[in-house]
Amino acid sequence: MRKLVKGAAYARALARELQSDRVDLWRAAPRLGLEIRELSADGFDGALVRAREIPCGIIALRKSIRELGRKNFTLAHEIAHFLLPGHDQTELVCTKSDIGNWGDRSKHIEREADEFAAEVLMPTLVVRPIVDSGEPSLQLIEKIAKRFETSLSAAAWRYCDLAKEQCAIVWSTEGRIAWSKRSETFVFSLRKGTPIQQGTFASRVFAAMSTPKQPQAVPANLWGSNFAEDAQLWEQSKALPAYSSAISLLWARQ
Repeated sequence: MRKLVKGAAYARALARELQSDRVDLWRAAPRLGLEIRELSADGFDGALVRAREIPCGIIALRKSIRELGRKNFTLAHEIAHFLLPGHDQTELVCTKSDIGNWGDRSKHIEREADEFAAEVLMPTLVVRPIVDSGEPSLQLIEKIAKRFETSLSAAAWRYCDLAKEQCAIVWSTEGRIAWSKRSETFVFSLRKGTPIQQGTFASRVFAAMSTPKQPQAVPANLWGSNFAEDAQLWEQSKALPAYSSAISLLWARQ
């Protein structure tokens, strides 16, 4: 069992304080002393400005964020900066790469804010039954994102955080792995910066070719060197044109 991290612990504490399994952050923000403003801006996705020694502040969100799920996750991320100890700068400006960046090199306070956002938007007790309801697939992850009105990347990270199956999510950009998230039972390494190999369905995404709608077998060594020579992974990949990226589900099927 994974240890409950600080961001998730504070998210659960907030849910208990507000007496709600699923917190409506747009309504909760004023109760926390926060005003939300949507601004026309290009330099950031979300920002927090607060007064010194006074428990109130302003959260600014980039108005042009197209996806409601992404906007909700950004709001949750900025609320985390307001609530979490050690996030006490008077001004915090978060770019697109700071929010929902699940890479190993993401800043510590940004990772904590993301973990808070994931738990407050997708509570473990509510999401786990959905994760366990079927075999791994991007459709199941999209179902989580839609039901909880959060971003696909956050739902994918959450899925692998809770999954019992040996699976991983890979987000790739410009033909290379940008970040990955492995389930607790997925023991194979996936290295950031590794080129996407020909023969994977992710490579078909970058070649603007069609991909299967369900996970299908590919040679596992196309995704890493620490697999047995004859090992297979079940892969499902999908294009994300808005991000010039691809998202891939890998499953070590038993």
